[in-house]
Amino acid sequence: MTFYTEHSPPGQFLNEHGDVDGATVRLIQLLQYRLDESISFRLLPWARAFELAQKERNSVLFETVRTPEREHLFQWVGPIKMFDMRLYVMATEEELPGDTESFARRLRACGYRGATQIAYFNTLGFEEGRNLTVTLKAGDCLAMVRHGRAEVIALNYLRYGDVIEHEGVQLQASVPLYHSHLYLAFSLEIAASRVQRWQQALDQSVQDGSMRSIFAPHYPARMIDELEKQAQTRLLAEFDAQSEPSEPLIRQPSIH
Repeated sequence: MTFYTEHSPPGQFLNEHGDVDGATVRLIQLLQYRLDESISFRLLPWARAFELAQKERNSVLFETVRTPEREHLFQWVGPIKMFDMRLYVMATEEELPGDTESFARRLRACGYRGATQIAYFNTLGFEEGRNLTVTLKAGDCLAMVRHGRAEVIALNYLRYGDVIEHEGVQLQASVPLYHSHLYLAFSLEIAASRVQRWQQALDQSVQDGSMRSIFAPHYPARMIDELEKQAQTRLLAEFDAQSEPSEPLIRQPSIH
């Protein structure tokens, strides 16, 4: 299988050797090893990765926000991450806007093409070509702020908190935008039993602490705690659904 993704550190990026690397990549590699799968990674702009993942029969797209509009396009394994997306505004603004209409009137926003956040920006009154700049990949908007070409961007509050510093520019969290869960999105042609094996392997990695050991240096503990709670709920539901459980595809830890 080909795993398509975008540049979005610390989850996925090209390392000094030109290889796709990052915390989420290392988690997938762990699951690959446990499942004895053969996979490869391609890092592309998100819109292009999204397009190819729908066209190619043996592909996976990550990290993908699961929305009602996308539900029928893929088979879903996860969640592998959570977002509490909020608008971040340059701290040099003397008075932060008190409502969303003020954002659209006074400030310029930046988002990246193909991302869920673009639709939310549009509902707030930001339009591409007027007061919204759309870039090719995640991370570009921080550069746009640094160069004075945007004052508002969307970032994950669980990762960045109330205030972030980036190359001399300070941004502070403001209006909540949306909550979301991120998944591995498998193409529809992949056998459902194979997709289920990946879900079981992911749940095992959460249950045995492997995910935490990979994610802890990069992501907040509260996000990892919540992922562990959700995985435990899935495992208990699966256990309860089987009066005499058969040997699982992935050996699970005992549940007491």
